[in-house]
Amino acid sequence: MTLTPHLPVPAAQARADAARLRQLFGARNVKYGRWTYTCELIPVRLSNAERAMIAAASEAVVHAAEWLTNFIVAHPQWHIHYCFDPAFWRLVLLESGYGMNIPCARFDAVLHDGRFSFIELNTDGCSAMSNVDGMHAAYMEVCGAQPAYGVQQMQYDRVVPRVLETLLKCYARFRQSFPAAGLPAEPVVAILDLPGEPTHWEFTAIKEALEARGIRAHIVTPGEAAFDGRTLTFLGQPVHLIYRRMLGSDYAEHFDQLAPVSAAFAARRVCMVGALRSQIAFSKRLFAFFHDPVMQQLLPPELMTAVQNHVPWTALLQPGRAMYHGEEVDLLPFVRAHRELFVIKPCVSKLGYGIVQGRFVDEQTWNAAIDQALPHDFIVQEFVELPTAQFPTPDDPESVTTRYVHLGPYVFGGKFCGILGRTCADPLLSLRTGERLLPVLYTSTE
Repeated sequence: MTLTPHLPVPAAQARADAARLRQLFGARNVKYGRWTYTCELIPVRLSNAERAMIAAASEAVVHAAEWLTNFIVAHPQWHIHYCFDPAFWRLVLLESGYGMNIPCARFDAVLHDGRFSFIELNTDGCSAMSNVDGMHAAYMEVCGAQPAYGVQQMQYDRVVPRVLETLLKCYARFRQSFPAAGLPAEPVVAILDLPGEPTHWEFTAIKEALEARGIRAHIVTPGEAAFDGRTLTFLGQPVHLIYRRMLGSDYAEHFDQLAPVSAAFAARRVCMVGALRSQIAFSKRLFAFFHDPVMQQLLPPELMTAVQNHVPWTALLQPGRAMYHGEEVDLLPFVRAHRELFVIKPCVSKLGYGIVQGRFVDEQTWNAAIDQALPHDFIVQEFVELPTAQFPTPDDPESVTTRYVHLGPYVFGGKFCGILGRTCADPLLSLRTGERLLPVLYTSTE
């Protein structure tokens, strides 16, 4: 991974380029809620070997998460680790109908000193795919047109087409699995989430991309659903394929309102891409299970190798003994005594809420965070060194600051399809601490 150490254009030109990018982002809805993103002017440049390594690692760890999900479903003694309501759990146990537990995945990952480490996995429909594609297209339009940036011959991965491909492939397989449902060859798609979500720009982008391919699509909310025993409708419009964008926790919270959707899926009258079985891997307990000594004896060797190479040590945050790199330790005293080595995280969260990085807090704050987490569902994970780089401020290119670099590989349909690049002024990535988008480019030949 390389970054140009300085801007290749004069500050006045860089300022104009940043303003043009912001204008394009606003016009093309590269946004989160009302927030229009800012883009770094210096891209990450991946070698072909680095991109291939990221792709292979991402696919292998998703494969391991698929295997682990199947194992947990098949072994009821593991069900106690999930605090799902019984009715919700029954939906989790329902097979997706298209042979995949995790059709949509995005990691939070770190590439540092040649090692690629996955620190989180999102399986809830994911997000930001249209932002990634829109940001890259605008960046190449503005900066790629200027030889000084040196990116004319570089490429980027387009993620939205792979989203559509995954939706339609899952639907085709579901339709073959349940011919009695009489689903049409060409589905009507419903993009399902709560009203007013900050990612609604993206729903529109997916809807428009589907319609450009001749597929009818609607953006729908739970209260609009009805099911007559044969056909699921939203505001009277029949739907055959649901792209679930709403979080599993939101689904559980609105479970009664979603009864028509649940009933239609259970009756195999609608395909849901993002079936609720994906919630098993959405919990960060997955990372702890990867490092559970029992599970490590059961994982196929090639998947165990991927976990060892790319998933940092993780354990459930609870009293008791644990194995830490071959040494048995009393977990809580050990974690308290070595805060610089660890991060604690809620097993289910979003936007970085509840995460505490021991390296960046004092001892009193660390111990208080552990005490507050213990009654709840938390993991402790080995801290992964975050790479930093110097970036000019887009609106003030003569001002340079050190920022943390985050990479988020997408895996749709089990295949790597692109990276969400971001930088932040804080080691904990968040819009609240100045997150910016980061172009991730690669060359077609070397």
